Amino acid sequence: MCAHASPPRGGGLGWGQRHLRGLCILVLLIATSAHAQTAGERIFQRCFSCHAVDPAERNLSGPNLHGVFNRRAGTLEDFEYSPAMQEAGARGLIWTPETLNRYLVEPEDFILEGRMSGVRLRDADQRRVLIEWLAQATR
Repeated sequence: MCAHASPPRGGGLGWGQRHLRGLCILVLLIATSAHAQTAGERIFQRCFSCHAVDPAERNLSGPNLHGVFNRRAGTLEDFEYSPAMQEAGARGLIWTPETLNRYLVEPEDFILEGRMSGVRLRDADQRRVLIEWLAQATR
């Protein structure tokens, strides 16, 4: 026990027990957050060959996703979007967690004649985890 800590009164938790419980809660929170981040990164492995999230990285065959949330579709400078994606942006499509969630189910149905083919996330939990991870990774 530290010299400045007072002994427990009335049978409650002692100084060390209170701090140990707080430390355990902190470790659980960190582990839960790390697991979610790891799960999101694992799901993003399906996307990383075409998309980067680091602003220092160049566009690949798909646009860099840094800053994607609240960005109008088809407007990232230095990327050549399909006419369909540009039109969707001109009509007002803004990337939000909700629109991205709908897009990832079936991109080619969401934006007809778009170029993102072959990648679908039909599992709602996977989409949720990926979008949560992207929200952090693309800030």
